[in-house]
Formats: sequence, C-alpha cells, structure tokens
Amino acid sequence: MFRLFWLAACLLAALSGGARAGYLDENPDELFASVYERIGVLPVAAARDPFVWLRLEELKREPCDQKSISDLALMLDKLGYRRQAADGLYKFVMNCGAPITALHRSINIYLKLTDYPRAAEVADEFMRRAPTNRDAHYLRGVALDGLQDYHRALADYSDAIELYGTDKKSISSRVFLRMAGAYAALKQFCEATAPISLWVALDPATRDTSQTRKIIADYESQGNCVASTGLRKESFPLRGGKDVVTVKAAINGVSGLFVLDTGASYVSVKSTFASRAKIPDAGTSEITLITANGQSKAKLSRADKVALGKLEAINVPVAIQTTDDKSYGAGIDGLLGMSFLSRFEVQMAGGFIEVRTRQPKK
Repeated sequence: MFRLFWLAACLLAALSGGARAGYLDENPDELFASVYERIGVLPVAAARDPFVWLRLEELKREPCDQKSISDLALMLDKLGYRRQAADGLYKFVMNCGAPITALHRSINIYLKLTDYPRAAEVADEFMRRAPTNRDAHYLRGVALDGLQDYHRALADYSDAIELYGTDKKSISSRVFLRMAGAYAALKQFCEATAPISLWVALDPATRDTSQTRKIIADYESQGNCVASTGLRKESFPLRGGKDVVTVKAAINGVSGLFVLDTGASYVSVKSTFASRAKIPDAGTSEITLITANGQSKAKLSRADKVALGKLEAINVPVAIQTTDDKSYGAGIDGLLGMSFLSRFEVQMAGGFIEVRTRQPKK
C-alpha cells in the first residue's frame, strides 16, 4: 500500500510542473517530432496518457534509452495501441541497434495481430542480427506458416530444434507440433509423423501417451503409411565397447553404410549418395545441422523408402549435405538418424542396440 502511494505521489509530482501542463495543453506531434522520427507517430490520445508522455520526454532527452522504449511499449500495449508498440520496438532497434529482445517482443505482437508479413519482416531482421538464435528461427517459422510458406517454415522449425544442441528434451512441444502441421499443410502426412515421433523419443517415459500415439496414427492413416503391427526387430552389436554402430541400410533401394545415430534428428546423407539414390534436392530448403564437427548446412528433402533389414518406412525426411568436406568417415554414406529411427523403438542393452516395431501400449 505504501509503495502504491509512493508511486502515485511521484507521478503527481512529476506532472505538477511542465509535464502536467504539457500532456494537457501542448501538441505532442510538434513537441515529440524528433522522437516520432525514430519510433513512429503515436495517436494524440495515446501520447496524452501521463505515463506515455513521460516516456516520450525521456526518449526526447535520451534517444536510445532502452528502458524507456520498453516501458513505453508495455503501456501502449496495455492501452490497446498494440501496432504502435510493435512498430516502436522495431524502429527503435533499427535506429539504436539494440536490444535484440525488442525484436522478439515486436514479432510476438505482430503475430497476435495476425500481421504475418510484418512479423516476417521483423523476424528477418532478428535473423540477420542473431543468425544462431533459436527463438528467431521459431518466430520466423510461425510468421511464414501464417503466410502459408510452409517449405521455408519447415526449415526454420528444423533450425530452431537443431540449435538446442543436446538439450532438445527441453524444447516445447509446440515447435514439433507446428512443424508437423506444416508438413500436413503440404499433404506430406508421413513426414508429419517425424517431429512428433522425435518429441516422444526424447522422453518416451512421459510422452509416449495415448494422445501422442493418436496424433501419429492419424497422420499415418492420412498418408497411408501405417507401420506394421507385427513384431519385427534388428539387433546390432556394440563392438569394442564403443557406442558407434555402423549398419547397412537401403534408401530408395540403394544400399549404403550408415552410422546408427539416435542423437541425429535426420537421416543425413552425402550429396554423392543422394545422387545415386535419386533423393531430390531441387527446390529444397536449406537447414542447419549440429554435428560432432560443428554446424553444417544441408538441404531438407525426403526419401521414398528407407529400409534397415526387415524394418521399413516410407516418405522419410532426409538431410542432404551440400558439401562433403566434413565426411562421416571413410566408406560411410551418412547417418541413420531419428527421422527414421523414431518410427520404431530403440533400446540399448547387453552390448547390443535393438530396433523394433512399436507395440501396442498395454
């Protein structure tokens, strides 16, 4: 109570002099012309709010005061001037160079306004200033989703997931659900199962539920890619006490040698193998892969069929390396990652890795 009284007293004191007379009598368009050049013109009714008026006076004295623009945007949002809040945050960063968080807030407001073109524009700027920021990728993906540019949205969702590195378990389910939704919008229902299956595989004990199984089953049904319910399994020994397992697999009927990698989001192949297996790369989106050698670029495509012994899956998302400079090792064609493996159950025990068809949950 005392704090509220103190704040009210401070506000009244501030307004008792020129500020009070100003917000009642002076023309804000003239008084704050220099501020408006940097953050955009505010409606007179908004500018005459006492709190807003004081923030404008602060920005007139200190053009790049980050706290002032933050407080101003919060009040404009509260008063219902959301577009002006988003515009002000964006223009402030363009003029003052910081803070990046203002771009994040600006995009969120544009998304709430369903102004997807403007959200995408600000997200592009966010990406330019922070190319490895996972939030920037996700927010641009949402904006592109709204613009029905699903191919580019998929690439941004993929990058947002990859940029979490080894901490993927902490990623919100909404990223995976949005990625699945983008695939579904493209009528690629089998591929839509991959992000959901990956999210489940990151914590199967709590995520392998009737709800997630239904989501996957619905996509499989729409894509006519329902997995076999019969038990099929393949086992591979861990040789020499190492966790690296190489397996023979076939992609589009072309055999190759792959590292079985549950830490890789995708089945990843060298461009030379992609050519042999006729995996298309025309019109594909570029994505980021986080590998043992650091970040690398790849093209997001798909394989009609991937087979690991008796285990098969159709329409599997595949990442094609744009260069082969950082190979997986002599004679290795790529990684057999989770875009394939997450459709199955994978267990490691007794010196073996076992991959088997998912069984009905009891």
